[in-house]
Amino acid sequence: MMTAIEHLLDHLADAPAAERLACAISEIARQFPDRPALIAAAGTDARRVIDYHSLAAAVAKLEAELDQVRPEGIVTRATRAESLAVITAACGRQRVPLAFVADAARDLAGPLVGWLPIDDSLTLPADATAHGRHEFDSVSPPVIVATSGTSGPPKLVDHAWESVLAAARLSEKWHGLGWLLVYDPARWAGIQVWMQALLTGGWVVVPGSRDPDTVARAIVAEAVAVLPATPTLLRRLLTSADRSVLVRGKVDRITLGGEAADAQLLADVRSFYPEAKITQVYATTELGEVFRVTDGQAGFPAAWLTRALPGGVKLSTRRDGELIVQLSRDANPVATGDLVEKRGNRYEFVGRRSDVIVVGGAKVWPKRIEEVLRPLPGIADVRVYGMPSAITGELVAAEIVLVDPLPEGLSPESVRAAALAACRESLDATSVPRVVDIVKTIATTAAGKARRF
Repeated sequence: MMTAIEHLLDHLADAPAAERLACAISEIARQFPDRPALIAAAGTDARRVIDYHSLAAAVAKLEAELDQVRPEGIVTRATRAESLAVITAACGRQRVPLAFVADAARDLAGPLVGWLPIDDSLTLPADATAHGRHEFDSVSPPVIVATSGTSGPPKLVDHAWESVLAAARLSEKWHGLGWLLVYDPARWAGIQVWMQALLTGGWVVVPGSRDPDTVARAIVAEAVAVLPATPTLLRRLLTSADRSVLVRGKVDRITLGGEAADAQLLADVRSFYPEAKITQVYATTELGEVFRVTDGQAGFPAAWLTRALPGGVKLSTRRDGELIVQLSRDANPVATGDLVEKRGNRYEFVGRRSDVIVVGGAKVWPKRIEEVLRPLPGIADVRVYGMPSAITGELVAAEIVLVDPLPEGLSPESVRAAALAACRESLDATSVPRVVDIVKTIATTAAGKARRF
């Protein structure tokens, strides 16, 4: 006799890619109607639980509206993860094209003429008229996702449902887990998190904010097993959250993406979560997931440039170190904008081409300076960026977050002095910060990455 999970896997295997999310939600709601699907505002008094029965009912209601109108396409204006899940599932099963356009990317929606917006109310506009569009009934409709603008001006990228689901793990060991969601739920990384959780009967935990203490409470209270985050957000959690709370969490898997993770962070994560499996994911909105690194070291093995990776992916570099990705033999090579440097038997990321600070014509890489500063006593986190200068074009500037409380014998002034001394000893004169500010927190983008401006 098949178990509930085996039945779900069998059910999903038979479903077309576009319909898989809706099928998963419906089947889990049938078997476990009271199981939490999403926990919103976790870690706060405003905590809300949306169970699978409620989620499936909302999907069915929106599907009925879409079936009546058959619109040209849907543009998401929703901000809540649960709303985005409903819209995505309903559009997939009804074969309606879907565009994820976060608030910061609304100006990009201009070309989607005739597409209808849906917000957190989960209803079509009152003046929506029937289009009767059926050309996607027998083929997969497009899924459009806006890029964050990290690698250039923000743009809309077309995906097939198969590529959206390509990274999803559906085996039995992934079922029934709690997933932390600190990414923007309308961007590629966030979509991957909540979709993976719901496809496998898990629950999505959305903290009330990115405040480290709020996130720590959410991890503990909601039994989070999988912690996906950017290195910036994870570093902030480990250095700033109440450790007496955070240590009570039972995190089994940690997935890092969006930025390069340095050796110091990986060591800190391993020290705090010695039993957790740590995975670094290299992915972009344009390419999807390219590769995963699971050996706990920074960068990736140099040998990967001499052979094809699983799925046929091939890596190469330009003369200046820019990483080139070819997804398959038939695909064109893509310049990623990420620069790597060979260090021993590894290639490590040294920054994005757009991150470079140009000081009087000399190129300075912020990540290298941060690697010098982060291990120093009294420093919890650091951000290096370029500050405009009328004389040199740019100056190197740094923001430092201090350990709280500072170890005995240290003061903000002594930490700042030690930071400058370390830079003068380890770096060329051009790379030494001219401005060093002590701040309470490092500013991040909507995608959870450190700002470089």
